This record gives sequence, structure tokens and C-alpha cells, in this order.
Amino acid sequence: MFSIKTDVKGYIKKMDKISKELLPKAIVATVNTAARGSHARAIKNIEKDFTLRNEYTRESLMIWQSKYKKGRSIDRINAQVGSISPYLPIQETGGVIRAKRRRIPVPTVFSRGGSKRSVIQKRFRLRAMGQVAGFKQQYTKKGNKRRGKGFFFLPGKGGHKPGIFIRRAGGMQLRMVRDLSLRSYRLRPTRWHSKAVEYFSKRSTMERIFIHHAEKLLKGVK
Repeated sequence: MFSIKTDVKGYIKKMDKISKELLPKAIVATVNTAARGSHARAIKNIEKDFTLRNEYTRESLMIWQSKYKKGRSIDRINAQVGSISPYLPIQETGGVIRAKRRRIPVPTVFSRGGSKRSVIQKRFRLRAMGQVAGFKQQYTKKGNKRRGKGFFFLPGKGGHKPGIFIRRAGGMQLRMVRDLSLRSYRLRPTRWHSKAVEYFSKRSTMERIFIHHAEKLLKGVK
């Protein structure tokens, strides 16, 4: 959230002499400019720090701008930036991701077609697998009774990790499509949001933005 308390008294006095509505208009424009700047920086941080395999993460970043309303107290003027994503908050602060059930079904590079940056192939998505041989279903869509063709579970013996596998090359080669060895893992804090907000929340920055909009409003007065 952005608010402004400025001591740029000269501009405030000039605007008050002309119209009591100029100052609120300048503040609305100021907080909206700061919010837009932070929103743009947050997008850049996300694109830099994350491997974006679809548009959801980027599109989950939201901005709520203030609207000028005659008579509104300046204490109630604010603009907000953030995200509606359920997973970006913990990416910001860091923390431990724990399995909702027994294990975290981590997709392998093989299931992504050979590249970490690629999307999971449709047939290797949990809900598309169906019932996996030798595995008590925990991850596939409830009520899915379809037998998962070629998929089977190995419990992690003989030197290999537990996971969901598929047979390749005529049934002789095993390839893991989901790694089930982790019950939790720790995320480092990326501060994708706070780093974006820091610059625009500085008093000096907010005052520069305020002066810009104040001058623009004053020039527009005939």
C-alpha cells in the first residue's frame, strides 16, 4: 500500500489557494504512479527469478489504483500492488513447503521433455496419469478409475529414489516421471515484491513524483 505525507509546503499552499481539490488530485496521481512503477518492477523480478512455464504467475500480479473522488479525505487515498497467487507469498518471504499428503510429487526433467524450463508434458500430468500400478492413489483426480498405461510406482529400494516410473524402449528402460523422495523443501526468500516496492516507497522518490504531478496540475489551471 502506498500513502504520502509530504512537506513540500510551497506546492501545497499554491494548490490550496486555487482549489481544495488540487492536492487530493496530486496525491491520487502520485500513489498511482508509485504503484505502477512497483508493479512493473515486480513483473521484471518475477521474470528474472522464476522459470515461467505459463502466464498464470505473471498475470496473478495485480494493481489496484486509486480514483479521485471529490471530498474524500487524503488519509483514505491509497493504491495497492500485490498478487492473487497462492504460492508467491512464500516465494517472497521464504519458508518450508510441506507435502499436503505423504510426499511432494516433483516432476522430473524427463516429464518436461528434457528441459527444466519446459512445461510438463500433458500425459505426465498427475490428473492425466490415471491409476498408477503399485501405488495407492493420492494425487490423481478423485474418482479417476482409468488405469494409467505404462505407469508404475517403485518404493525407493536398491539405490533409487521412490517415484512414479514409465517403461521405455520396449519395456527395458525405466524413466522416472515423478520424484517422490521429498516430504518438504525449503525455499529461499526472493523478495520479488518488497524489492520492487522499496524504491518507490522512499520519501525522496515519492516527493519527486508528487512535485511532478503538482506542477502539471498547476500548469493546467487557467
